[in-house]
Formats: sequence, structure tokens, C-alpha cells
Amino acid sequence: MKKFLKNAGLRIGVFALAIGAAFATNAMKNSNFAVEDGYQPLDTEGVTCIKRAECTDILGPVCTWKDPVTNISHELFGMEENNGQTVCTKRLYRIQ
Repeated sequence: MKKFLKNAGLRIGVFALAIGAAFATNAMKNSNFAVEDGYQPLDTEGVTCIKRAECTDILGPVCTWKDPVTNISHELFGMEENNGQTVCTKRLYRIQ
């Protein structure tokens, strides 16, 4: 009898763990949180850019990067296509 309860308890525990994992992954799929690379434009057109941090396209505070040498904050942008050219001009926001 004890062996049966131990064996059944183990199976129930594994089943409960599987159900919990399924709900957790489904919740992550339904999340609207999208991470994008944030680029600092080096020219006014945004053609030349340097990747600096991770940002999101979900509305919030503007995504910035602070230069450790000059101590100046720079706004970061995402890549998008404009007139057949990929430029970093897409407005991005800080991950919260």
C-alpha cells in the first residue's frame, strides 16, 4: 500500500509540474514584451549606428545610453527601413 501511494504521488507530482510549466510558457507567449537592440546614431540620417543597449517598443520612458567617458546621455533608436535603406530612426523605450 505504501509503495502504491509513493508511486502514485510521484506521478501526480510530475503531472502537476508539467501542467504548471505549460501555463508558464503560454503566459510568456501571450506577453507583449518585445526586446529590441538600441542603436546610437553617429550621423543625422541614422545611417551609421552603434549598438549600445536593449530597449523595447512598448511606450514608456525614452531608451538612453550614458557614455562613461563624457558622462553624456544619448537617445537610442531601433532599426527600420526607410527609402530602401536600413536606418536607426525607430523610437524605442526603456525596458521596465
